[in-house]
Amino acid sequence: MKALFYAAGTSPASAFAIGPLASALRASGHDILVASFEEMSGAVTGIGLPSIPVARGHTTESIKAASDGKPAIEYPHRPEQEMPYLGHWFGRQGSYVFDDLVDISRTWGADVLVAGSQGHGAEIAARFLDIPFVRQSWDLFDVSGYEEHLHKEMADELAKIGADSLPDPSLKIDICPPGLTGTDGTFMRWTPHNKQREIEPWMLKTPDSGRVCLTMGSFRYAFPGAMDRISAIVEGLLELEVEVVVAIGEAEGKRLEEKYPRVRAGWIPLEAILPTCEVIIHPAGGLTAINAINTATPQLILNPFEAFVPRLKHLTDYGCARTLYREEGTPEAIAQVVKEMLGDSSYCLKARNLAERAATAPTAVGMVPLIEELVGKKG
Repeated sequence: MKALFYAAGTSPASAFAIGPLASALRASGHDILVASFEEMSGAVTGIGLPSIPVARGHTTESIKAASDGKPAIEYPHRPEQEMPYLGHWFGRQGSYVFDDLVDISRTWGADVLVAGSQGHGAEIAARFLDIPFVRQSWDLFDVSGYEEHLHKEMADELAKIGADSLPDPSLKIDICPPGLTGTDGTFMRWTPHNKQREIEPWMLKTPDSGRVCLTMGSFRYAFPGAMDRISAIVEGLLELEVEVVVAIGEAEGKRLEEKYPRVRAGWIPLEAILPTCEVIIHPAGGLTAINAINTATPQLILNPFEAFVPRLKHLTDYGCARTLYREEGTPEAIAQVVKEMLGDSSYCLKARNLAERAATAPTAVGMVPLIEELVGKKG
């Protein structure tokens, strides 16, 4: 069996998310390829998966730019802009990759197409080719409500299958633990498949002072002003007299360590550091949240999108996380909430309960027979 994966978007997390399933299929004797934008190829090959670029010659900037009568896609700064942004951004990506996904599938002889939550274009390509399509959620946030805008962006591609809306997947796999989602998909226990580095002994033991991890995700630290914000948050956390670890790019990590000698910083796989952390702070990174659920680590989530509020409420209501929304997330407020979480053992207890629940589900290995069955029926 040949499975073509599509890692959508420009965050390495979308490659890390599909890594376990792709690796499970390959370990079971099947062939895999991972399609992604060229700027994502390094993230794909960095976790040991074969990469084939799509939409060659295009970048995030060129895709978001105005072209062919379509307006430029601007980052949302107000809640009412979020759904149009998500629909147009992911829809336009799908338009750019559709032809390549079809061509690669035909040339290589793909038997099944697999994509993450917003990997649009793949489901249309699969229907066009008459092969099964598997949708695997790529993080905690399986957001809906942007479809109207997405359908406008992908009208030409949808017309090729005689439809005006996206076709349903042949199989839907969800990695968000039951109870935190209303999905009717098959739940898969997601196991880490992040980019690795040499593990150092200090990462394996919690210091007596306690440890807090801060991350802005696998690429957000490159945003304008991000390093100034990270520095301000770090300074507030250091006043709590805990060890602060910043999971970030290597170059940025070196600068932080030079500026703050008490801080450890750099590229650190979350599965290596989170078991020794009492809190992780992150900007609503969906896969970061799943990593933290796996390791039973309480979370402080700096949420930039109103669209994420419903799913985050499930997490906060469960008692293993806190959130600060948009302007609420000042460095002072972050330090105060972390202080409260460190002083309340219930967050750790609830996080352990959720991790135990998640651990009862089958891993990616258990999904392989389901995909084999889909392809077998088609054959």
